[in-house]
Amino acid sequence: MATRPRRLLSALFCFFFLSLLIANMGCRGLVSSNSAPPTLTSVSVAPSSASILVGATQQFTATATYSNGSTANVTSTASWTNAPASVATTSSSGLATGVTAGSTMVAASLSGISGNASLAVAATATLASISVSPSSVSIAVGATQQFTATATYSNGSTANVSSTASWTHVPASVATTSSSGLSTGVTVGSTIVAASLSGISGNASLTVTATVGGGTNVVMWHFDAQRTGLNANEGSLSPASVTPQTFGKLFSYLLDGYPYAQPLLVSNLTINGSVHNVLFAATENDSVYAFDADSYGGGTPLWQVSLLQSGETPMTDGPIQPYQGITSTPVIDTSSNTVYVVSAQTLTSTGASTFRLNALDITTGKQKFGGPATIQASVPGTNSTAINGVVRLDTSCIQRAALLLANSTVYIGFGSCHSGWLLAYGAQSLAQTGVFNAGPNSNGENGYPGVGGIWMGGGGPAADDSGNIYVTTGDGPWDGLTAWGNSVLKFSNNGLLHMLDYFTADDYRYMNCNDADLAAGGLLLIPGSTQALAGGKTGKLYLVNTTNLGHEQPNDAGATQTVPGLLTDLGFSPYSSSCTDSPQDGGATWTADVNSYEIFATASYFNGSVYIGLTPTAAVIPVGIVQFQYAGTLTPGLMSAPAIQVGSNGTTAFISANGTANGILWIIDHGQPIQNQNPINPNGAAPTAATLRAYDAGNLSSELYNSGINAADVAGYGIKFTSPIVANGKVYIGTAHDLASVPNPQGELDVYGSK
Repeated sequence: MATRPRRLLSALFCFFFLSLLIANMGCRGLVSSNSAPPTLTSVSVAPSSASILVGATQQFTATATYSNGSTANVTSTASWTNAPASVATTSSSGLATGVTAGSTMVAASLSGISGNASLAVAATATLASISVSPSSVSIAVGATQQFTATATYSNGSTANVSSTASWTHVPASVATTSSSGLSTGVTVGSTIVAASLSGISGNASLTVTATVGGGTNVVMWHFDAQRTGLNANEGSLSPASVTPQTFGKLFSYLLDGYPYAQPLLVSNLTINGSVHNVLFAATENDSVYAFDADSYGGGTPLWQVSLLQSGETPMTDGPIQPYQGITSTPVIDTSSNTVYVVSAQTLTSTGASTFRLNALDITTGKQKFGGPATIQASVPGTNSTAINGVVRLDTSCIQRAALLLANSTVYIGFGSCHSGWLLAYGAQSLAQTGVFNAGPNSNGENGYPGVGGIWMGGGGPAADDSGNIYVTTGDGPWDGLTAWGNSVLKFSNNGLLHMLDYFTADDYRYMNCNDADLAAGGLLLIPGSTQALAGGKTGKLYLVNTTNLGHEQPNDAGATQTVPGLLTDLGFSPYSSSCTDSPQDGGATWTADVNSYEIFATASYFNGSVYIGLTPTAAVIPVGIVQFQYAGTLTPGLMSAPAIQVGSNGTTAFISANGTANGILWIIDHGQPIQNQNPINPNGAAPTAATLRAYDAGNLSSELYNSGINAADVAGYGIKFTSPIVANGKVYIGTAHDLASVPNPQGELDVYGSK
């Protein structure tokens, strides 16, 4: 019995030992494995192709791929060879060096498997040329311009060498340029900036103008609210410096449509972190642009916005062809950096057209104040357009009159429709504050349905020092109550458009009968006086006192002065003309003295003189700009030459001066403007290039410059009623780049200055 415990203990020991042995064998392979190490299947070389110059290097990388899908970088363990070996060498780490021109295969081998890449080695390139950009630029004294020197090599490659080139000027006194190509204006003048490297040079022209900090703003049509057309802060241009040899076209910006609106300009404005003199343009394609006013660069705007919303186009069924979008000149409020623009647009899906008032940030083009605001207006009335006793504004009207900003209010005029409108909107609320209609109860006469259109030959409402508003009106009946054709109207300064006073031409019946409206021209408020000057299609000028406009009186007795004609000394006196009303309008005959010229312009003022542009009615009529001496009344003086062409409508002058000195009178001679031939009138006179003309303001017989002398100065096609602006040593005009028959015709801004 004693052996049984020993046997049991021995069995347990054996069992324990056997368990350990099995466990140990299991860890070491008692259960056998059939897996084998992965094998190399391919080698790839990157990049698969490369090009270098002789003496240059290229790093290649070898990557191995294994049977189990794994990869490894074997650049440093592979063997590197070239075939042919003479073109390049490759180090053990895959760095290839070009030896001679040619092509070679670079191979990486490992365990008998290879991959390769192609390497092209080119001969060392030689410098062929240097270009400097921008090629032509203008800056103000103290301002800077970064030039870039680009080298082109014999193999066609290019490189920026601005920091390695040497920079010089001829003459050296006008500007300085750093070793990196940054030029700084030192004094007014022109210089050639040259970049040289290895004996090869390129150059650009640099014009330095008066300082940006003292720059001028042109924020509304005809410069100011009195519509004087005078920039008396022009320090760069003078009659001595403006000649065909020293002055000309610098560059042109292209636009996506015709610019009927006058350009505007704000100096010393920061956009995208840089300070610019900024030129603003608006087109009939409903686009607004901001450009650098001095430097063309690549022609790219600082910003551009379309005022069209989804599904909209500019109007295409109006009298302005081929597109009608922004027609009037906008207005800028520099205190809030806002430009106000009226646009016309059509919703394609319905064909319905609308007007909108847009308020844009002049630094970005973005809408402000919750805009845009849809423009709507209505008044009680009984004319043929009235519905249920209400007359409403519609898009048969044209918003041609330039906008006015006064009394924190934007004023907007409409004409060329059943009755004229003047509307007032809060500048920051964009809410309508006042509505005036020139004929809610009248239907026009003699086939001319309009009553009192406010279009003013492209000019705009004017404001006196007290903020009172003045407009001229077009054809239509007058009764002194609700019908206001052929009148000068004065409104309150509170934005409510309460009429305060009026003057109506005694010939209003003839003017209404014969489409000879007073509003063909604009209105000038003569500085330092209480006098306003207006004129229209009869050629007669009316000087009226703004403190008592004079109403309607026989022989215009209420006017301070009328100027019946200006060409008597040349054998073209005013002549009697009659017009008979249609039978349904009573059949009466009306007679008036009219002239062989018409007025489609706003007068300008400088140094005690008033200047007005005339448009002849026949080719033999020698008219241009007439100068009047003003001393309470007008005394005619010199007239410019050569004569303006028939059909060139709208010769409104702009005057630049340095105080009372160096006065220069600038006009656009539209020639045959783009409007004379369009899809509605395909057989009209063929359009011609506009001509920028400059005269000594003290002697209009002295033409200083015209853009038709030098081929490089030729402008685009003329656009009637447009006017130049002058600021900071440059002149800006809007013209047409393409004929109206061209699909999507472009416009252009032509920029002139000292060469």
